[in-house]
Amino acid sequence: MKISRKSNGVAARRARLAAYMATGVSAIGLGTSPQAAVVSIDLTGYTGDNMGLPNGFQRNYYFIPNSTLIASNNYNGFFGLGINGTTGAGVAVTSTGGGDAETPIKFGPGEWIDSSFDDFTPSYNKSVFKNPTRTVGDFGPNSFIGFKTDLVNGVNYYGYIEVLWTASTNTFKLVSAAYEDTGAAIQTPANAPVPEPASGAVVALLMGGTALRQWRKKRLQESNEAVAS
Repeated sequence: MKISRKSNGVAARRARLAAYMATGVSAIGLGTSPQAAVVSIDLTGYTGDNMGLPNGFQRNYYFIPNSTLIASNNYNGFFGLGINGTTGAGVAVTSTGGGDAETPIKFGPGEWIDSSFDDFTPSYNKSVFKNPTRTVGDFGPNSFIGFKTDLVNGVNYYGYIEVLWTASTNTFKLVSAAYEDTGAAIQTPANAPVPEPASGAVVALLMGGTALRQWRKKRLQESNEAVAS
């Protein structure tokens, strides 16, 4: 496991950009997070369609502290992610559907993930995007699932996985992931504002337009004078 102590390190930003570009999404609006004590998880090699799993396969991954991430690509009708453990690990899911009808909560940009979500379940039936009885709607850009790890040094860590899910094709893509390594709440990255043009660039554009009009006016005047002569 490769981790970097930057909440949105270079690896995470590159992974987010690659996943968005692969689905035709602009990089405008990518989130940033200046929080301290947030550990970004290097997802290199895991950002392909359904994490690169062949159809009908399920596999375990170990980049979540003291916990197991389980991914499936049509394994017995399951598509998506689960996080398993013995001392609290799980994915934040709705608590209204009951049983297998419960679904992973879709967090947006700038939302907090903490102990206020009391239903972090290791149940794979509830945490996947699709199981044999129900399908979750699309997770578009800037969508996150929240998770809690097993106990690490006596505390559970909270984290997020930014993920794209397209229900029509049964395809999910990991974009970025991070966790707060003190047991405190973690905030999903907020949307970055669209940068405004620098004032100098605006002036240059205006001057360029003025110069073009003057050139056209001069050419027209010269043409008229040639006709008159």
